[in-house]
Amino acid sequence: MPRTLATAALRLLALSAALLAAPGCVKHTNGGTTLYVYDNASSSVKVWDDVNKVYDAALGATAVPAADRTITSSVIGSVDLAWGGLAHDNNSNRIYLVTNAGTVFVITKADSQNGSISKTTDITSFYLGSASSDRFSQGSVFGQASVDGGQNILYVLENANDGSATRIWKITGASQVSNGFTFTPATSYTLAVLPSDTFGAGVAAIPGGNLYGLAGGGPTLYNGLGTLSYSGARIRQSQSGAFSSSTYVNSGVQIGPSTGLGSPLAYGGLAYDSQNSALYVFAPTSSAPASASVLVFNSSKFTAGLDQAPSRTLGDAAGALASLRTISHPAVGDWLLGVNFTAAGTSVIGEGTGTDVLRIWKNPSGGGAAVSATLPGTTEIRGMAIGGTN
Repeated sequence: MPRTLATAALRLLALSAALLAAPGCVKHTNGGTTLYVYDNASSSVKVWDDVNKVYDAALGATAVPAADRTITSSVIGSVDLAWGGLAHDNNSNRIYLVTNAGTVFVITKADSQNGSISKTTDITSFYLGSASSDRFSQGSVFGQASVDGGQNILYVLENANDGSATRIWKITGASQVSNGFTFTPATSYTLAVLPSDTFGAGVAAIPGGNLYGLAGGGPTLYNGLGTLSYSGARIRQSQSGAFSSSTYVNSGVQIGPSTGLGSPLAYGGLAYDSQNSALYVFAPTSSAPASASVLVFNSSKFTAGLDQAPSRTLGDAAGALASLRTISHPAVGDWLLGVNFTAAGTSVIGEGTGTDVLRIWKNPSGGGAAVSATLPGTTEIRGMAIGGTN
């Protein structure tokens, strides 16, 4: 090899090694298919190092194998996880666990943890407000969490107990928050407010500093000319990290009968596929969940005006999603997860009990139905995620 080519090759190898060693660039050896499930019954994170093993077992109607790893700790021994309150940060290799009461636990080295952990270097916690003074007057319950690893931002949904008020916490520098720190709503940079919206149901980070928010109701919205008005459930897309407070909008919001969003909406979830710029939306009509489906909106829909029909719906058997509670997507892989639940018989925010049934769509960007995987043991799923790759 000529000397100049050899020198270039050595420089390229050195650059590659430096990038792999750089902070935040975690090399995952499992191909980005690690499945993390929070089990409310045992207050632990169960881990399958390859989600294909769970998917293939369900597809072949065989027993799902036991988890490859189980992460436990005395500090999460009585955690009541919020619905969808597990988020995986691919960039920093962390798991965030958000409780119904607003405590956030952070587990580091997620792709290698196994057994009980106690070191504060491996598990820390911080608080989204205090138990009383920082809550809505009706009391609060927290919900879906989503992380933008590239920007190191954690988003967490919070609702008043009766759904009459909602907001999304925006925690910047999430991986560097000090153990035991308490954020307060009065510190405006910590949260992104959904303008007067109600019945918050989902949040999904858009890599690069923006996010989507799903709410069941709120103020009547008008097109920019004021000639058309829409009410009911809506999906908001932020701009420059914040939501518009105007009731006259031409873009950034999907609302109206063509969207397929359920109304009344008491629960649901969002999941964003950054590789295909597609937002997965689970927004069932609470009075008729048997007709629920997963809606898919390409990001271009949010610049085409209000009341756009979904780009497509994710295929599944009729009535198959009647018991679905929330969804999750790894952002950089082609998987979609859902968890079944047993409803409490009311529409109160946060109620219901998780089940041991995990729904898995493989290659959802191409459509197709999910498989239902019954996880082994006594398991109550409240949150789930798949580890991605950089």
